Amino acid sequence: MQDAKTRGALLFLGDYYGTLAAARCLGARGIDVALADSSRFVRTAASRHVRHFIKAPPLADATAFLGWLLEEGKRGGEAAGRVLYPASDELVFLFAQHREELSRYFSLYLPPFESIYRILNKQRLSEACVRTGVSVPTTWFPRGEEELRALVAGIDVEVILKPKTQIQLRSGAKAAEIPKGGDLVESFRTFVKENPYGPELTAHDPDVVWPMVQAYHRKAAFGIYSLAGFSEGSGKLPLVRASRKVLQRPRKLGIGLCFEGTEVLPSLREHVGALCKDLGYHGMFEIEFIEHDGDFLLIDFNPRGYSQMAFEVSRGLPLPYLHYLGATGQHEELAHEWERADAWKADGDYVYCHELLLGIVMAGQAVNEKLGRERSEHWETWARDHRPRLTDAVRAKGDALPRVVDATKHVRELIRHPRSFVKSFTRG
Repeated sequence: MQDAKTRGALLFLGDYYGTLAAARCLGARGIDVALADSSRFVRTAASRHVRHFIKAPPLADATAFLGWLLEEGKRGGEAAGRVLYPASDELVFLFAQHREELSRYFSLYLPPFESIYRILNKQRLSEACVRTGVSVPTTWFPRGEEELRALVAGIDVEVILKPKTQIQLRSGAKAAEIPKGGDLVESFRTFVKENPYGPELTAHDPDVVWPMVQAYHRKAAFGIYSLAGFSEGSGKLPLVRASRKVLQRPRKLGIGLCFEGTEVLPSLREHVGALCKDLGYHGMFEIEFIEHDGDFLLIDFNPRGYSQMAFEVSRGLPLPYLHYLGATGQHEELAHEWERADAWKADGDYVYCHELLLGIVMAGQAVNEKLGRERSEHWETWARDHRPRLTDAVRAKGDALPRVVDATKHVRELIRHPRSFVKSFTRG
């Protein structure tokens, strides 16, 4: 295996904005970056910071993907010896599950499998939150329709159904709203039928097939508070940056398009440190909260890279590099970077957005405003006012090609699925 200071990095999921952020963060520091993907026509492959492209099988077939990765390591190919970067729940689960085998050929920065699964399974995460004083929405975990029927009479709030984990979830569904007056049991049955899991996961955890029933705080879902950072797992306060999601796509229960930097709440930082210690977790993370009745309720914990990671990098928190230093055992340099990141202070209002998609939102609103359908939300003013400290999801000085690929992909999406594409940007 290569020397720690010259070891390269191996990234996956090249169309993911978090992967692009990692490539730029590492490449700017002189680290040799390779991308493994099933397709070359992906955003990250177009970046000047990616020196090597390695053809890989699709991650959808986890068994084939793992077999390929281990074989790459055994034969000492281009991928061998590099630091592995998990960019999805599927990857972090797979790497943790096979940590011992993979560590023979690659460098990893991951806690034991048990820690990772306690985070990715929302029922087990909820139990850890209760132990450490982290607030969560009221949630029920029925094991089948019979248990749900016994609970229905006592549920007097609006609810949503959510999968317990995204691992091997064939549909990729995030949540399903239950209409007012809707049949919760029937919705539960339909959700189970339409959102099956892979056999490897159900063999490990048979109860994972039953979705959780969670109180839905509709208004709170439009102002999600995010704490993203890095924990070394000892209970020491983690490095964190805070932001609020101010625009998402789809407009309900969607992926963030625009974020605004905000202050870190000391009490939440302390609770996150305690939670990471309880879970035995170390590494980079993003944790989402909703605010309800003056309290912050944890709704998601991503123990990996995430979409808007470039925002933290631009605010003095180079998460991919910290992960790299941890994986290669460069403890002195990690301590130095930790001190520097901890001392960083904002010198203005920082924001993050996907400007191309925000432009589509603004164009749609301009048309609707002329037709008298809805009033503009003034996103054009927002983008202009924050221009000096705006981090874009794709655009970066000196690295133009990923933006070209990104625009091309969105045009293709519009041509193939015009109605769903446009609908995802409208208020509903």
